[in-house]
Amino acid sequence: MPELLLELGCEELPATFVEKAYGDLRDRLVELLTAANVMNAECRVSAMGTPRRLIVSISGLIDRQPDEQKEMRGPALQAAFDKDGNPTKALEGFCRSSGVEVTAVRKDDKYVWIDKKVIGKETGELLQEVIPQAIKSLTFDKTMRWGSSRMRFARPIRWMLAAFDAKLVPFVIENVQSTLTSCGHRFYSPELFEARSLEELVTGLRSRSVEPDPEIRREKIRKESRQVAAGEPLLTEALVDENAFLTEWPTPIEGEFKAEFLELPRPVLITAMAKHEKMFPVQTPDGKLTNRFVFVRNSGQEETVRIGNQWVLNARFNDARFFYTEDRKHTLDEFLEKTSTIVFQEKLGTVRQRAERLSKLAEKICDLTGGDKDEQVLARTAGLYCKADLATGLVSELPSLQGVVGSEYAKREGMLDDVAWAIATHYDLGKNPNINTGGAKTAVRVTMADQLDKLAGYLGLGLEPSGSSDPFGLRRAVTMLIEAATMWSKPVPAYSELIAYSIELYKMQKVDLDEAAAQPALARMFAARYEALIANVRHDILAASMLEEDSRATTMPRRVRMRIKCIEHFAKDPLFVQTATRPINIIAAARRKGVEFAESDILESIDADALQSESGFQLMQAMKLREEELGKAVEEERPEDIMSLLRALEKPINDFFEATMVMAEEEDVRFARLSLMNACCSQLNAAGDFAKLVIAGVEPILQE
Repeated sequence: MPELLLELGCEELPATFVEKAYGDLRDRLVELLTAANVMNAECRVSAMGTPRRLIVSISGLIDRQPDEQKEMRGPALQAAFDKDGNPTKALEGFCRSSGVEVTAVRKDDKYVWIDKKVIGKETGELLQEVIPQAIKSLTFDKTMRWGSSRMRFARPIRWMLAAFDAKLVPFVIENVQSTLTSCGHRFYSPELFEARSLEELVTGLRSRSVEPDPEIRREKIRKESRQVAAGEPLLTEALVDENAFLTEWPTPIEGEFKAEFLELPRPVLITAMAKHEKMFPVQTPDGKLTNRFVFVRNSGQEETVRIGNQWVLNARFNDARFFYTEDRKHTLDEFLEKTSTIVFQEKLGTVRQRAERLSKLAEKICDLTGGDKDEQVLARTAGLYCKADLATGLVSELPSLQGVVGSEYAKREGMLDDVAWAIATHYDLGKNPNINTGGAKTAVRVTMADQLDKLAGYLGLGLEPSGSSDPFGLRRAVTMLIEAATMWSKPVPAYSELIAYSIELYKMQKVDLDEAAAQPALARMFAARYEALIANVRHDILAASMLEEDSRATTMPRRVRMRIKCIEHFAKDPLFVQTATRPINIIAAARRKGVEFAESDILESIDADALQSESGFQLMQAMKLREEELGKAVEEERPEDIMSLLRALEKPINDFFEATMVMAEEEDVRFARLSLMNACCSQLNAAGDFAKLVIAGVEPILQE
């Protein structure tokens, strides 16, 4: 079966880029070839990569595009024929360029049309256009230009192997010509070799010290690390992945550092090895760290690499011990005061001022999320000290130890374990998977305070992210707030309310922020993050779950997810959606025309006599009967009960519309009936905005 083989060779890509890059390249090629009608469900697709190469293979492509019959529009009638009905030069030219006779032209009321046979291209010819298009469409977090290149890419492109059905697919990108040759490991086997299929390429690479399959590299790292280690290596998935995408021919080797450095705290040792040097720490069967490590080399002589890595790690530990020794001369309170010299943001004050805000905000969050007095003390204390370690020497040397160092120093001073845990983990929600254990509650509350304070400050200054630019990490802050709310076992207050409180804390420190601008910016950011985080939900369902007129609703992630569940349920019932949409459309039309109706305490303000409608009275009673229960179901986030209560309104609403005209001529009758419709909208909004749903075959009904 004809096979497309593409290998894109470049300078070493960052480890975090590789997997996404070859996945994106595969997906883009599949998309383009499917659109070109040369690919079907029987085609086999594979993709893999190393730091120096992205490889995609697609077998089963057809040799040639099928011919197509396309309808083409020609000139307008008045331009195609003269007053006597004869073809004009314009029509003749159109027909000549399209390869058809004038007699083949069809007419409608405005234009002339022809049916043109479009001859399909050979797949090999088509690939000359598709492959460059796919490569140029790749996106990266960071890109560069090189030489005289105008194209932006993650790293300079050095070679391109492109074959279809074992034949060259010729094309050029930035002066690099496609060929049928690849090369092996940069140092072990750099010579060129030819490959015309994936099997040939993989075999050739493996014989030249390149393992192209990342899963095999991962397994090789796991297996050989255990073999060479004099103990149990800490093989975290993240670090195994990183090493797999840093190397083409991974070879684990063991080294050791001076045993005297084991006096450093365990988190310092592990972070220095794993985070900074990409090494696997080694421990005994009972979990005690040894002075050994496993390093994955990609090239070089084993002993030389071992000695070099030992030297680097000993030097780093020596620096860490110096700062750790100096830090021990000071208390956490002293470090907290030193943060008075660290600027959080030019207009937002110092880190010390921020500590005061975080302390109060964490305590407030604790209170609003059901924490008792003892938990409030924990949250207040953890919020106050969570940034104190930014003034320590050890964090200045190893910035990734933020929080970890503060936690160790808090334990040293006898602070409660829950406080120390919260300080250590408030930067990373993933370290608190179970919200009901240990200091996880306190940690998540401090995380919320940290992100809310940041958002309040930057959005209050008008620094909302735009486009792909987000220099202050505000989108990540919103993501963390959404995740934190989702983790919580009970309803979480609206983040818009907490932002308002956070802005008040800034104002108490004489920092003037624009809350009127911050709140809508916050709602926009939450709406955008839902689209990114809940990508498997239909766009119209997600839109219906976010009530635009209520920014508070958008900043309540648990409520949004609850409404998604409700709307997904109702979206399967077009008749209910049609019923629910009628009151919404009527109220929208009345608002546009400036027609008055009750906006607050709606059901209480409706004059039952003014309705002059028995079905209207029955609908009003049905809503009054369920109003309190529906409100509780929303507050307690019980989607099944919400769905059941709204279902019960379907028949009363339909009965009302069958018997009653809403837009009556009498002003008081119209006011009462419109108010009744607004009450319907208010209760239906418990599930979401039904007007945003797109249901095939259901047209919105407007009554005016």
